[in-house]
Amino acid sequence: MASKYPDRKSIDAIESTIGSIKKMLLVGAVLAVVGYLLVLGALFLELTQFHPLLEDFFTTYPDTSLAGGGPETRGGELNDTLAEIHKWPSTLMWLKLGGIGHILLGIFVSLAAIVRALSIMPHRLSYEMERAQD
Repeated sequence: MASKYPDRKSIDAIESTIGSIKKMLLVGAVLAVVGYLLVLGALFLELTQFHPLLEDFFTTYPDTSLAGGGPETRGGELNDTLAEIHKWPSTLMWLKLGGIGHILLGIFVSLAAIVRALSIMPHRLSYEMERAQD
């Protein structure tokens, strides 16, 4: 009579799967760390370079908006300052979104590794139960 239970994996297949699970967890951790570094780098740049640049702009040109309009026309110095200010938001957004993407990808890879680990638990348990009975 055929068994209604699926064949269990060999010990070598289980150990190989465990090795690949460890690699997946390492990759997930590395991706998460890179993501955190990108986000922290963006926050560091925002606080140390972007905000002082804005404060300097508003103290130097109090009657001018960031869009470039104002009561009087100014020369190239204002345009250079505005160009420097306007390049920062896209850089900061790229760093923050890239960091969040890396963190989420790291979490996904780690969750996939957990699912793989849970899928081999019945096979490992069957070997442990067999060993305990002997």
